[in-house]
Amino acid sequence: MENTERKFLNVKPETTRLLNLMEEIMSGEIRVPVFQRDFVWKSTQMLELFDSILKGYPIGSLLLWKPDNNFETKESIGPYKVKNSSSEKRYVLDGFQRLSTLFGSLTNPNNIDLSNKFDSVPKEFSIYYDLKSKEFTHSFSKVDNYYLIPLYKIVDTFEFLDFLDNIKLAALNENERKQLIENAKEVNKILYDYQIPHVEIKGGDIKSAVEIFSRINSTGTEISQDFMLSALSYNHSTGFLLSEAISGFLDKLSKYNFENLKRDTILNCIANSQNKIYFDVKTEELLKIDLEAATSSAFIHIEKAVSFLYSFIKIWDFRLLPYPTQLIFISEYFRINPKPSENDLLNLETWFWKTTYSNYFTMYSLSQQREAYRIFCEFAKHKHSNGILKLVDDFETAKFPEKLNFTGVRTKALQLFMIKNSHSHNNSIDGVQLREIYFFSKRDRSPSNIILYAEDDYKNLFQNNIDDFYNSLSNFERQQYFLSDDIMNAYRSDNYEKFSKLRELEIKVAEKKFVTNLDIRYEEKQKLEW
Repeated sequence: MENTERKFLNVKPETTRLLNLMEEIMSGEIRVPVFQRDFVWKSTQMLELFDSILKGYPIGSLLLWKPDNNFETKESIGPYKVKNSSSEKRYVLDGFQRLSTLFGSLTNPNNIDLSNKFDSVPKEFSIYYDLKSKEFTHSFSKVDNYYLIPLYKIVDTFEFLDFLDNIKLAALNENERKQLIENAKEVNKILYDYQIPHVEIKGGDIKSAVEIFSRINSTGTEISQDFMLSALSYNHSTGFLLSEAISGFLDKLSKYNFENLKRDTILNCIANSQNKIYFDVKTEELLKIDLEAATSSAFIHIEKAVSFLYSFIKIWDFRLLPYPTQLIFISEYFRINPKPSENDLLNLETWFWKTTYSNYFTMYSLSQQREAYRIFCEFAKHKHSNGILKLVDDFETAKFPEKLNFTGVRTKALQLFMIKNSHSHNNSIDGVQLREIYFFSKRDRSPSNIILYAEDDYKNLFQNNIDDFYNSLSNFERQQYFLSDDIMNAYRSDNYEKFSKLRELEIKVAEKKFVTNLDIRYEEKQKLEW
């Protein structure tokens, strides 16, 4: 469910001399948007970068973007302030750590102002070239050594000539003097001639830039649309930064074990508040509204949705959420119907299970998804009975999964059903952690081999062994965990094949009954018998 429209863009690979890039940063033509993380490289990484340049190794391509809109940018790169006067701006999407290292170390501190954060150039940016060992180093000594040249003096012509004059005056024999000068000229030529490849994106929208970044960035770093939108929407008067707001909100969701929810899912919930389905809302459209107010309001609805999923559906780990779109829709439900009745919540729970077991969000086209969204909104207003768009005669489940994992909707559905069946007595467990107990090998993730349980609710459940646990259960509770005397006898006799078939059958029979009550046909390749 994604809008495939994209503004026209042009992607052009180029190479540029290292020192030309430094000049473009100095002039303000290359800027760093505020959504970029802070400089985090260690001293060893900085030295390794220059060592790669010295050896002629590639240091990775930069990714620059020249969009139609202007971004809020950082005031400094490395330890230095940079100009913001250039009308021609290109923004760094990938390569900020490398550019910060290069600019901070190669720039003459006498020709530029320090950032407000620093009283002097930080030691990590004071990188020298050792003309004796022909290596880059950090010198923390205040003593001027004739063979240690600061990097900025290598690329500043007048500073470089002065440094060579000092070598000529040093108390050295002729061969030593000549060798040091040759080494200095060699590294000077390398830095002057070094070419850096970069990819430049011209035009396009935020989604396009994010997509390109994710495909070609060199470090495997992910970037979310909200970080880029933050740079466009930064509020100077309130200090509101969308990316920081979302980060803080995700921390708040940790009590539901949803702190790793995708940031773009939250952004889609915010977009959904514009009274049309989120994939029809271009990211740039959010710049036209009061984004701070819309975000604050969306956080309320999203938390209600997460709390509902956590308490009613028992999604105790966000990885068990079958579809992110379900969260987006349910968030919208609470926006439209902020104080649902108990019956409303039961109907919403039924909607969740039906959309999960029917593969609802993968079977329809975009136009049908729009209609599904419209009907769901009517459902939230009590104007539609169940909120389901049904364009097929019968919904049917996918086949029973062979393994339990977090990668498929069907396997998530089964795990949620197993949790629901065994924990139906409790709708709200604070701070619960999902845990697994295995009958046989932990490497066997077949459904029959696993019991799913809430750690905090049953922390003494398996204190001794599974046998003791089974004996402590009532007949009804045994059914909740898909256990019986025959199953346990097979387990005790170490008859894995019989145990597996019997317990799988127990799970299937219970699941079929549940799914059939949802008016969904249960897919089965063999009869449910043993």
